[in-house]
Amino acid sequence: MYTRILKGGAILLSSNIVASFFGFLVLAVVAKNLSIDEFGVIGIIQSYTLTVAALLNFQTWQTIIKYYPRIKDDKDLIQSLLKFSFRLDLITAIIAFVFGIIFLEIIYRTINLPEMYKYCAQIHLLSILTKLNGTATGYLRVHDKYNLFFKSQFVAGFVKLILVLIVFWLDLGFVYIIIAFAFGEIVYDFTLNLFFYKVLKSDSLTGFLRKSTKLIKNKYKDIFEFSFYSNLISSFDTIIFQADMMIVSGFFGVSYAGCFKMIKVITGLINRMAGPVSITISPIISELIAENNFKELRSKLLKSFLFLTLFFSAGYIIFIALDEFMVRIVFSEEYLKYIYYLDFAIFNLFVGLIFMGIHPAANFLGYHRQILYIIIVLSLIYLLLIFLFYESAGFEIIFIAQLVQISLVVILKLYLTNKKLNLIAFQKPSVMHF
Repeated sequence: MYTRILKGGAILLSSNIVASFFGFLVLAVVAKNLSIDEFGVIGIIQSYTLTVAALLNFQTWQTIIKYYPRIKDDKDLIQSLLKFSFRLDLITAIIAFVFGIIFLEIIYRTINLPEMYKYCAQIHLLSILTKLNGTATGYLRVHDKYNLFFKSQFVAGFVKLILVLIVFWLDLGFVYIIIAFAFGEIVYDFTLNLFFYKVLKSDSLTGFLRKSTKLIKNKYKDIFEFSFYSNLISSFDTIIFQADMMIVSGFFGVSYAGCFKMIKVITGLINRMAGPVSITISPIISELIAENNFKELRSKLLKSFLFLTLFFSAGYIIFIALDEFMVRIVFSEEYLKYIYYLDFAIFNLFVGLIFMGIHPAANFLGYHRQILYIIIVLSLIYLLLIFLFYESAGFEIIFIAQLVQISLVVILKLYLTNKKLNLIAFQKPSVMHF
């Protein structure tokens, strides 16, 4: 198990380093050539597209990861699962795009931005139509084809960097920056699906679209329910990870959105570095649950909590020592006044990353309904805290609300998984006889 995690994690880490390198270069070029307000608008546009996609475009890779280990020896069921998943990818991508266009008018009236930025957002929304990679992502992960993610991210990152450099070299204007960003997303989706097709061809599964979905639905009658709830869980998680850009701009203005975009760039980089462990561990957790090997799963989770606590504690100390240097080099002196908020955001991120194993464990153990209710309630609490205290607490309330939500999500998921895994053993008090 550890060999598999290390091997897959190493490949993904290399992939993420390359992707982060290109992404950092792109954003550094953009941040140094635009005002903090314009940089904030880019963040708002990206946030809106990602929010709409996450809210309505099903996270089908989780469905593949959960059910594939149970049917991996049955070719017909595999093809049926792939068609079921891909059809959800396609239908929900179209729904997300249409909804995004319709709802955009309301959003831009609320934020009160110039009309030009609305057209830029419409252009960026086109990238949703190519978000058909949920099936590809899930299938490639269960087969440990992490090198293909590396290649896809390299191609997309390189293309985006070249396009952005051309835009500034020719002084083409703001709208072309958005086109470059959208095209980079489309290139990634196309490249990953091309690799997915080649893997399917080698596995003799390219005819999966002709297979009936009834096979997998009759075998696992809860498959749509799992996909539906998994998507809703991811959707409400989006309030923190994507929609927060729009929340910040709505409550505090575009300048603070620019500051928050800077924070998200750096937290996103660190999250990307930690991502390989989370990604490689999900299929393994699914396999252990499918085998009912709860004892082994419990052991792995507890060891991961301990190791990650030590690792991220040391990492936070190092980050505090380097934060000003990083911001000054990549962005500009203008962003240094927001260092405190950056440090707060990194602390929140590390709290969540320490318990990264608990999220797939709780979901694959069958608690997707309970998790959905938890996420809905805590997302509402997150919004309520901001609404009630944004005037008295200021910008800091964003990060306080994040910490409250992240902490409660972890605690409640630990409670759910503890029912089956006994992660936290409570000893019954002994009866004292006199």
